[in-house]
Parts: sequence; C-alpha cells; structure tokens
Amino acid sequence: MYSLSLILKGLHYLHHILSLRLHCMCVLLLALFLQGCTRKDIYVSPSGDDVGDGTIAHPYQTLGKAISEIRPGETIWLREGTYRPQESDIMGSALRGLYACVYMLNANGSEFRPLTISAFANEKVVIDLSNVKPENKRVSGFFISGDYWRLRKFDIVGIQVTQTGHTQSEYISLTGSHCIIEQVNMHDGMGIGVYAKGGHDNLILNCDAYNNYDPVSENGKGGNCDGFGFHLPDSQCYGNMLRGCRAWRNSDDGFDLINSLAPVVIDSCWAWQNGYDSTLTRRADGAGFKAGGYGLRKMAVSPNAPINVITNCIAWYNKNNGFYANHHLAGNHWQNNRAAENACNFNMVNQKSYDDNVDVGGYDHVLCGNVSYNGRRNEYAMIDPSQCKVEGNTFMPDMDLNDSSFISLDSRLLWSKRKPCGSLPDIDFLKLRPDAENQ
Repeated sequence: MYSLSLILKGLHYLHHILSLRLHCMCVLLLALFLQGCTRKDIYVSPSGDDVGDGTIAHPYQTLGKAISEIRPGETIWLREGTYRPQESDIMGSALRGLYACVYMLNANGSEFRPLTISAFANEKVVIDLSNVKPENKRVSGFFISGDYWRLRKFDIVGIQVTQTGHTQSEYISLTGSHCIIEQVNMHDGMGIGVYAKGGHDNLILNCDAYNNYDPVSENGKGGNCDGFGFHLPDSQCYGNMLRGCRAWRNSDDGFDLINSLAPVVIDSCWAWQNGYDSTLTRRADGAGFKAGGYGLRKMAVSPNAPINVITNCIAWYNKNNGFYANHHLAGNHWQNNRAAENACNFNMVNQKSYDDNVDVGGYDHVLCGNVSYNGRRNEYAMIDPSQCKVEGNTFMPDMDLNDSSFISLDSRLLWSKRKPCGSLPDIDFLKLRPDAENQ
C-alpha cells in the first residue's frame, strides 16, 4: 500500500497541475477578451496624418486609409471639416472598369458587427469630390459592394462628370445588401444621390439629394441626374426601402424606379422642383416619383414587373408628373400621398403588355387616400377605374377643393429643418382640414 505521505504528495501535485491549467486557460480567455475589446475604432481628420495610428489623438488624414483597415464591428469616425480627395485617392475601379471608385467598400460586416462610417458626435463633415475628374470614367464616390455597411451623418458634394456621351456619376453606388445609409446629404454636383443596382434589404433613411445637374454629358440635358434611383436587376433584390428622404431641384427625377425587377417601398419621402436645376431652369424629365416602367418597348418575355409601394409622400411643382407609373407593366400601391402644382399630379399610365408597347389607362393600381390639388395641366391622367382600386382620394369622384380646404399651402415648409434625430419635420403642407369633405 502507498504511504499516506506519498498520497498527499500526489494530491498536492495534481492540485498544482490543475491550478496551472486553469490559470493558463483563464489567461488565454482574458487575452482573447482583451484583444476583442481593445481593438480600436478608427479616427480621421482633415488635419490628421496617414502615418499616425488612427486614434482620436493621432487620426488619419484620408478616409481611404481608414477603409483599408476597418474590421467588422468597428466605426470610422470622421472629425469635423471638409475632406477633398484627389484623383490619386481613387481606391479602385468597378463594373469592368467603367467606374472610378473614390472609396471602395467591398468588405463584409455582419448583422451584429456592421462596418460603419460616421461623423463624430454632432460635428459637421463634408466630403468634396470636385477635384476627382478621371478621364473616360464614371465617378462613384462610395461604391458599396459589401454587406452590412452603415454610412451616417455627413454631406457629399461636388461629384463630377467628364464624359460627354450617355453616362452618369453617383455619389453612392449600391450593390451590397443589409446596408443603411442614414442622414447623408448629396448635393451641388453632377451626379445621382444614391444609385442602387443590386442588393437586398437596404434602407435609405432620412437622406437629402438636391441641386444636382450634369451640364457635361448628352449636350447638357441633365437626363441622368436623379435624386435617388433603384434599378434592381432581378427578383432576389427584395426588401429595399427609402424612408424620410427628400429630393429637390435635381435635373432629372426625384425618385426613379425604371427598369427595376424587384419591388421597392418609398415611404414618407418628398420630391419637389425636379426637372429643374438650382436656378429653376428647365432641364430633363422632372418626375417627382417615377415608379417603374421599361422604356415603352416590346420585350421578348415578360419581366414579371414588381408592385412598388409609394405611401405618405409629397410631390410639389415637379416639371412633369408628381406621381408617375411610367408605362409600367404592373399596378403599384399609391396610398396617402399629396400632390400639388405638378404638370400632372397623378399619371398612372401603363404599357398594354410586355409584347405590345402601347400606352393604356393604368390597370391594377391601388390608389387610396391620395390628395391632388392645382395640377398645372391635370389632377390625374391615364387611370382605368374598372381595373384599379380607387378609394378615398380627392379625385374619381372629384372633390370640390379650394385654398381654404387645406391647413397650409405654404411650400416653404418643405425646406424646414429636420428634427435632431434626422427625421422629417412635422408640417401641415397640403393636409386637408377635417371638414374639407363637407365644403
């Protein structure tokens, strides 16, 4: 039999081994925890230096440097000031070399660890792209092909066009999924605000696009300069939404869904004075909300056109149509929208069929709770009521409205300052008085 002293020594040795292993495991877990916790966010400042370490005390100078280092779950914080990237800052090209991309966002985040670029606190951040003028290239300010990106609270201005043919530039190009673009304002340049050509479950929230006009391409018509455009290539690009966005004085349309094969929701958005430039000179198409269509052309097969939803929106004094079905091949849902002083407030024209490019009165539309007033040519056009659901609007049958029917007709309210959270201001423009139906 073993002696008691030998047994005690063995137990002591076993305790020592177990304690050592437990200690090592704890040290390893602590190291992994600290590694995850101490990975810094990244700071950028116009007065920074790319040889710094990207901390708040020693920020980088260029956003491209920070983008090249960001990892899932991190935020790039932009300190106050104006950033002026040069052509040497272009991070790469996309779509077979068609686009020169100032900032390429091709990494992937995840649902709980997104990749974020945001202004720091309430600091004013402007990214000025006016010095980026590559020859024979379209310009994309931010080309987002990765998933789970968040862009927040900064302005992008001055994007350029150098090509003279059929072309366009885009402040933000979007093909990734699960992205949120929030409180980003895109203005006073030659490009489209947000241009989505793919991806699903993206949200454009509380953004403004205004004063954009391309005087260079296509003889200066400005026909490819929308506020927001979603042109989705297949039915898998589901779940995309624009909410609380405003588009004004863009030389083409405010919101454009032409050639889209997946449904888009446009909720609580405003569009006014599109089809004009910043001086109110007449330019290109000028629809407030252009919701579908494929160019009024014969097609070999049916595109299975989607049903878009446009709800709680305002269209005022756009060059042509306020709310426009644009020869679509399906009906859309138009609910609780307000329109005034557009050339035609509600134009629901559809193409007869995919293989018969003839305009017909709109079919399969749902029009409920919409308000139309003082259309410059028409209150509404091209609606076949026998093939649509038309209920509770101020038209069909027409209500007898006058100025006193409304709480406010002051269009200056459209320019009201947003709430501190970024959401739209509460305005009474084009709201009917409760007793308007009895007038």
